[in-house]
Amino acid sequence: MIKPDELSFLDKYDEEEKDTSVSVVSEEKDTNELSFLDKYDEEEEIIEVEDTKTIDELSFLDKYDEEEVSQTERALTPDSSKEATPLNELYGKAEDVGYARETYNEGVKTYDEFVKDTKFLGTANEYMLARFGEDGAQQEGESDLDFTDRFIEHYRNVNANTLDLMGQVDWTRSASEKDKANFGAVFRDIERLPSFYSEGGTGWFDGIADYGAALLTDPLTYLGFGTAAVAKFGATAAVKKLFLDTAKAGIKSGLTKEAAETAAKAEVKRQSFKLGLKSSAAPLAVEVAAGAGEGAYVTSAGSEIDVEANIRDERAGAGEILTGAGLTASVVLGLGGLTALGMGKLGTKGAERSIKLQNDAKELLIKKHAEKVKADGSSSKDIADVHDPIKEIEADAAIKEGRDILEALDPKTDLTQSSLQPEIMKRVAKITTDIFKEISKDKGDAATEFMKPYLDGSKNASTGIAEILINLNAEGIKIVDQQVIDGAIARAGLTQDQFAKITMTSYSDAGRALTTASPLGKFIKSLKSADPEILKEYEKKFGKDNPTTTYMGNAYDFMQRLDRERRALMVTQVSTTVRNVATGIMRLGFEGGANLVESSIYNIGRGLASASKGEFSASGIQKGMKDVFYDSFDTLLRVGDGFESKEMTEALLKYNPSLLRQMDRSLQEIGAEQTLSWVTRKLNGLNMAQDKIFRRAVFTASLDKQLRRMGTSVREVIADGRPLPTKQLQAAVEDSLSFTFARAPKEGGDKPLDTIGSLFVKANEKLGPLPGLLNIPLGTGAFPYGRFMVNALQFNLQYQPGSAVAAVFNGSKGTWNVLKGADQEIKDMGWRQIAKAREQMARGTIGTAAFFAAYKHRSENQDVKWYEAKTEDGRTSDLRPFFPLAPYLLVGELMVKLRDGGLGGMSGKEALEGYTGAMFRGGSSAYLIDNLFQTIGSEDGIDGLTGEKISEYMTGYIGELVGGGLTPLKLFNDIDAAFDVEAAYVRDAKRIEGFGGVERGAQSFTNAATRNLPYLSRLLPIAESATREGPIIKQSTLGSQITGIRKEEKRNTVEQELVKFNMKPWDVMPSTGDKNADAYTKKFMGKYVEKYLTKELDTDYYKGLSGTRQKISFNNKLKRWRALAKKVAKAVSYGEERAKGKGFTPFDRVQWTKLSGPKRELADEYYMGKYGKGVMEMQEEEPDKNHFMIGKIIGKALVTPYQ
Repeated sequence: MIKPDELSFLDKYDEEEKDTSVSVVSEEKDTNELSFLDKYDEEEEIIEVEDTKTIDELSFLDKYDEEEVSQTERALTPDSSKEATPLNELYGKAEDVGYARETYNEGVKTYDEFVKDTKFLGTANEYMLARFGEDGAQQEGESDLDFTDRFIEHYRNVNANTLDLMGQVDWTRSASEKDKANFGAVFRDIERLPSFYSEGGTGWFDGIADYGAALLTDPLTYLGFGTAAVAKFGATAAVKKLFLDTAKAGIKSGLTKEAAETAAKAEVKRQSFKLGLKSSAAPLAVEVAAGAGEGAYVTSAGSEIDVEANIRDERAGAGEILTGAGLTASVVLGLGGLTALGMGKLGTKGAERSIKLQNDAKELLIKKHAEKVKADGSSSKDIADVHDPIKEIEADAAIKEGRDILEALDPKTDLTQSSLQPEIMKRVAKITTDIFKEISKDKGDAATEFMKPYLDGSKNASTGIAEILINLNAEGIKIVDQQVIDGAIARAGLTQDQFAKITMTSYSDAGRALTTASPLGKFIKSLKSADPEILKEYEKKFGKDNPTTTYMGNAYDFMQRLDRERRALMVTQVSTTVRNVATGIMRLGFEGGANLVESSIYNIGRGLASASKGEFSASGIQKGMKDVFYDSFDTLLRVGDGFESKEMTEALLKYNPSLLRQMDRSLQEIGAEQTLSWVTRKLNGLNMAQDKIFRRAVFTASLDKQLRRMGTSVREVIADGRPLPTKQLQAAVEDSLSFTFARAPKEGGDKPLDTIGSLFVKANEKLGPLPGLLNIPLGTGAFPYGRFMVNALQFNLQYQPGSAVAAVFNGSKGTWNVLKGADQEIKDMGWRQIAKAREQMARGTIGTAAFFAAYKHRSENQDVKWYEAKTEDGRTSDLRPFFPLAPYLLVGELMVKLRDGGLGGMSGKEALEGYTGAMFRGGSSAYLIDNLFQTIGSEDGIDGLTGEKISEYMTGYIGELVGGGLTPLKLFNDIDAAFDVEAAYVRDAKRIEGFGGVERGAQSFTNAATRNLPYLSRLLPIAESATREGPIIKQSTLGSQITGIRKEEKRNTVEQELVKFNMKPWDVMPSTGDKNADAYTKKFMGKYVEKYLTKELDTDYYKGLSGTRQKISFNNKLKRWRALAKKVAKAVSYGEERAKGKGFTPFDRVQWTKLSGPKRELADEYYMGKYGKGVMEMQEEEPDKNHFMIGKIIGKALVTPYQ
C-alpha cells in the first residue's frame, strides 16, 4: 500500500493537513483561479474550434448578438434568469407596435376593412408564417381577400374545433414573445369582426362552411349522438329477447304460433320505450361525463390562449371551468336524451328485421329441401326439423334426466346409440382419468376438496366422469382435444350438460359401460387402498416437494401472473383502442382488396367454365357479380351491423363454447385460457369490445364465403339448426384472431413462420421479464407483444410481392394435378392448390401496390423521418402505432435510400421495430435496448462504482415494469397536461443524485415508476434539449388519447438538418457519462444551436455546399457549439452547486468515473491510508469539498512513477 508520507506534495491540496490549508475548491476562489487544474485534464487543455481556434477566439459571436456574448458572464451567477415581459406590455414586441395598440379599440371592424387593412395583413402574415411555416404565409398570387378568408377560417377552427384549440394551446406554450404578441394582436382585432350573419360580416355561406367543417371534423362533436349507436345495439337485443321469450311462453301455454306472435308484438309495444331508455342509460352516462370533460377543457384552454393574446388578464378559475363543464354536459345529456327516446322504436325495427331475416332463411331452406325431395325422391322428414326461433325451447327446461335424453335421441348419431357408443365411452374415461391424475398431484385446497369424496367412497368413477364433463367450461380444467369433443357433442344435438347426464346414465347401465369406466375406478382405488405406513414413508422420502423448489415454483407462477397483468394493463389507454380500431379499418382495406382480386379471378374462371359448356346466362353473371361484392365488402358490412354478427356468432358456436370463449376473451397477448384479474379485464373493456366487433364480423364473413361456394349460406345453416364441423369453425375463429393480431401461432400450422413463431412466443412468455434484469434483450421485458410480432410478420409475408411468385408455383402444380390426376383425391388436392394460389396472387397484388404507394410517399417526403407524417402546422406525428403502415413505409424508405446510393445510417433497431411491429419506443423495452451495450460487470459490490451502475440499471428496469402496470393512470397525467403547462413539460427520469447503489438505485426505481403518473411526475427535473432553447412540451395530450396520434413540436432549422442527414440525438450530444452533466450542457447547447447555428446554416456559403460537404460542415459546427456549451456549463454548474453547499459538480463526478480502473484504485488506496475511506465515501461524507477532483489528481499523479 502507498504510504501517505510518500505523497507530501499533495498536502497543499488538503486543508486538513496544514493550518494554512488551501482547499482545492475554495469558496473564495473564482473559476478563473482554477487554471492549475488544466495540467491534469488533457481533454480540457485545448478545445479545437474551426481552423484550430480556441474558445477565447470566439469573437465572431459579436456579429450575431452583442447581448448574447455576455451570457457566459451572467450565467456564472446562480440568479441568471430573465423575467418574462409583463402581458400588459406584450404588444410592444409585435411586428407593428402601432397596430398592436390599435387592436385594443372596441369599435366594430367590417370584413371589407380587414381585407384592406395593410397593418392587419402584415401582422397576420407574420403570425401565420410563425404558426404554420411557409405554407401559412400569404402565397405568391394569393389575393388579400383570399388570405383574409384563410386567416378567418383558422380563427373559427380554433374556436369551434377542439383539436384545433389543442394545437393552438401547444403553439402558444412554446412560441416566442414576438410571435405571441403578433398572435394576440390579430386575434384581438378579429374579435371585432361582426358575426357572419350580421352586416359587415363574412356572409352566411362562408360562416356556415367554416363552422360546419370545424364541427364535423371534431370527434367530440358526436358526444350525445354516440349514445344512439351503442343503445340501438342493446335495445335490439332486449326487444328481440322479449319478443321470443313471450312467443315461446305463449306456445308453451297452448296458443297457436300466430296467436303467440300477436301477443309478443303487443308486449314489445308496451315495453319498448322502457327498454330503449334502459339500454341508453349506461352509454349516455359515459358520454355526459366525457362532455363535462370537454367543456372543462375548452373553458380552460380558451382562457389560456386568451391570456397569451392579452384578451383577458388571467386564466379561468375553478368556478368558471365547472360552469363550462356543466353547460357542455347538459347539452350532451339533452342530445343523448333525445336519441334515447327513440331507442325503443329503433330496437323494435332492428329486432323485426333480424327475425324476418331468420324466417326468410328458413323459408328458403324449406324450399331447397322440397326441391331436393322432388328431384331425388328422398323423404321429406327433415323439412319439419328446420330451426324455428319462435318454437325453440331450451332442452334443459324440458329434459330432466339423461335417460329421457337418450330415449329422445336418434340412435344414428356419431356419439350415441341407445347409450353412448363404447369407443366414445372409452375415450371419455381415458380423458377424465388423465384429468383426475393431474388433480391428485395438486396440493391446493380446491384440488384436495375435490378429491375428498372419491377417497372416502362417497362418490364413484361414473360420478367423477360426469362431474369433470359438467365442469368443462370452468377455468383451470385443461382437457386434451376439447374442441373435438365439443364438435361431437354438437353434432349429436346436445349441450355439454346434457352429455354429462347421458354419460352418468350410460355408465350406470350395463357391464360394458363399467368396463370402460374401470381405468378411472382403478386409479381412485389405488389412491384409497395404499398401505398407510408405506404411503407415509413414501411421502416422507419422495412425495413431498423440496421447499425451495415449491417456493421457487410459486414465485415463478406469481411472477408470470404479474407479468400477464402488466402486459394487459399496458394496452388499456383510450389511445390504444383508437389505434387498434384504425388498424382494423386499414386491415379491412387490405383484406377487402385481396378478396376483390381473389373473387374476381374465381368468378371469372367459373364464368369461362360455364361458357365453355354452353351454360352462360345473365342470371349467372348477376350471381357472380353479387358474390364478388359480398366477398369484397361483407366483412365491412358486418362490422357496421354488430348486432347481427354477434347473434350469428353465438348461434354458430352454441355447441362450441370453448371456441366462443376463445374468440371473445382473448386479448392480444393473453389467451382465453389464461387468467386475469377482474379489474384488468374491466380496464381492457374498450379494447375487448372493439376486438369482438371485428372478430365476429370476420368469423361470420369467412364462413359465409365458404358456405356460399358450397351452395348455402350462414343464415341457412343457422336456420337449419345443425352445427358446422368443428374443423371449419376452428379455421374461422383462427381467421378472426389473426385479423386482430391475437392468434397464437401453432407448431406445424399452415401460416408462414407458424412453428418458429410458436416456439418464440412460448419461450418469450416462459422467460418473462427476467432476462431484462441482466440486460439481455429477451423475454417479455424486451418483447411484451410477442404474439402481435408474429402475427405482424405473417401479415407482411402474405401481403408482399413474393406471394405472387408462390401463387404461380401453386397454381401450376394445382392445374397439373387437376388435368393429369390419376384419381379424384389428387384432383381435389389440385383444386385446393388452385384456391390457395388465388389467395396468394390476390394478397401479393395488394401488397405490391402498397409497397409502390409507400415508395412514392417516401420519395416525396424526405424532409421527415420514414415513420412520420407532417401536419398542417408543421408538426410531425408518429405513424408506427398504426400497423400495417410501418413495414411498408420502412421498405419504401429503404428503396429510396438504395436508389440514392446508400441506407443513410438506418439502425437495426429501427428496421426491426418497423418491420415486426416490436415496440422499443417506451417502457421496459426502450429502457433495456437503450442500455444494451453498457458494461455492467464488476466485482466491486453494490456500493462500488460499477455496483452503482448495476443498481441503477436493475432498479430502473424494475421501475419501468411497475410503470407499465400503472399505464391506466397515464390518462390522468395527460388530462393534467392539457390543463397545466407544468404537467406538459417532458421530464428527465434518468437524472440521478446521491451516492452508492442503494440510494441511487432507489431513486432510479422511483423515477422510472412515476414518470407517467399524475402530479408525481412533476417531481422529476425538466428535460433539456440539445437543439432548442427552453423545455420540451408534450403536444395535445388529450388529442392523442382521442385520435391515437402522437405529435411532436415543429422542428427548427437545425432539427431539420438532423433529419436530412439521418443523425441521432447521441450524434448531437454524446453523453458525458452523467445525466446531470448532460443536462447542464444541453441547456446551453440548445440555446446556442437554435440561435446561432441556425444563422450559420442560413448563409449562402453553407447552402452552396454539396450534400457531403454540408454534412461535414454541419458536424464541425455542432462540435464547435458543443465545446462552447460544455465550457459554459462547467462554469455555471460550479456556481450553482456551490450555492447548494456542494464543493463538486456533475462534471467532477464524470472526470472521476472516467478515470481508468488502476488510477481509481491507486487514489482509493491513498484515501484509505489517509482517511480510512475511499474517494466516493469521503465525497458522500464531505459534500462541501471536491474529493472527486482531488481523487482524479491523485490517481493521475500516482501512475507517473510506474511509467
